[in-house]
Amino acid sequence: MPSLLLPCPLDLTSTLLGGQSFSWNPLPRSRFAGWIGPHPVQLHLHHESIHWDNSALSSSQIHHYFSLDLNLSSLLQPHLPTNPHLATAIQLHPGLRPLRENPWECLVNFICSSLKQITHIRQIHARLRSTFGGPNQSFPSPARLAEAGELSLRKCALGYRAKHLAATAQILSQEPHRLEIPSSWSTEQAAQHFEQLPGVGPKISRCVLLYSYGRLDAFPVDVWVDRLLRQLYFPKKRKPFRLAHLETWSQKQFGPFRGLAQLLLFHWFRTSTPHSRPRP
Repeated sequence: MPSLLLPCPLDLTSTLLGGQSFSWNPLPRSRFAGWIGPHPVQLHLHHESIHWDNSALSSSQIHHYFSLDLNLSSLLQPHLPTNPHLATAIQLHPGLRPLRENPWECLVNFICSSLKQITHIRQIHARLRSTFGGPNQSFPSPARLAEAGELSLRKCALGYRAKHLAATAQILSQEPHRLEIPSSWSTEQAAQHFEQLPGVGPKISRCVLLYSYGRLDAFPVDVWVDRLLRQLYFPKKRKPFRLAHLETWSQKQFGPFRGLAQLLLFHWFRTSTPHSRPRP
C-alpha cells in the first residue's frame, strides 16, 4: 500500500468531512473512502504517514490534494497576536488542511449546497455519481449532466437547484474553457467570471476559488460565517453585510491568506459549543 510521510499534522475527519469536499465517507478503523480526481481511494493515517490503496495515485498527487506544501501557522502568524479567535481555531485544529478539489466537481457541489447541510450535500453528490457516473460511478461531466436535464437532476434531490445545475452544465459542455482561470486575474475578477453562470453567487464563486484553484485570498461567507462574524466581530450588527465591506474588512483583518482564516474559523465555530467560544 503506498504511503507518504506527513510534513505537517493532518486531521482527515475535519479536512474531508468539514464542507470542502463531499465525496468522502468515513469507514471503520478511522479510514475514509472517496475520490481524488477520477481515482476512487481509501485513506488512513498510521505512524505520522498517510496510506492509500490506489496505486494510480502518486505521492505528489496526495501531497497536492491536501496542500501539504502550505504551512498554515506561518502564513497566518502575522495576524495571530491581534486575533484571539483565529489563534484559538488554529490551536484546536492544527490538522485541518485546505483541499485542492477538481474545479467542475467543486462547482457542482456548491451549486447543490444552497440551504443544505453537509450530510445532505454528500447524499446529493453520491446520487449524481450513482445515477450519471456509469459503472465506475465517476463524477459526471458537464456534457453528461446537460444531457440528463433538469427533470432527471431533480430526482437526485436537488430541488430548485436542478434548474441552475442543468443550465450551467449546458454552458460548460459547450464552453469548457470557462473553467480555466488565468493566473493574471485577481480573485475578484475570477469570482465575477464564475458569477455569470446560473446559480453561482459570491459565496459559491469564492468557495470554488478557495477549494479548487488555491486562491487563498477568497473569503466565502455562508450562514455559519455570517453568524460567527456577527457574534465575534460585529456583535451590534443587525443589517445584512455588504460584500464590498466584508472584502475590505477581511483583507485588513486576516491579510492575503484570509481564505485560510475563513476555513479555520468556519470549522472551529461550527464544531464548538457556544459556551466554549471566546467573547468579542
